[in-house]
Amino acid sequence: MLTRAEALLAARAVRATGRKQVAERADGACPMLDGDARCTIYAQRPFGCRTHFCATAGGILPRKSLADLIQRLDALDEALGGDGPKPLLRAVQAVLATDGRRRLGH
Repeated sequence: MLTRAEALLAARAVRATGRKQVAERADGACPMLDGDARCTIYAQRPFGCRTHFCATAGGILPRKSLADLIQRLDALDEALGGDGPKPLLRAVQAVLATDGRRRLGH
């Protein structure tokens, strides 16, 4: 799930790879992965991808311990005209299809 700010950053990273759109993958994997299963937007990956809320990502942390960060992300989303987190693919597609070029500085 991505907020508007995360979708804007992800869309910028998608464009930096030379892609103009993203689509569902036949295998169901994340549409941001390349053929070698590497994230093509790694430096701009969203909060959920950074944490996974698992031990591998740095420890099992309950969401309540991340409440401040989540509240700040929600406030930024609202300030950017977002209306709450959206699924990754839908959020990035919306930015790429609408105002992505203008807002992303391209």
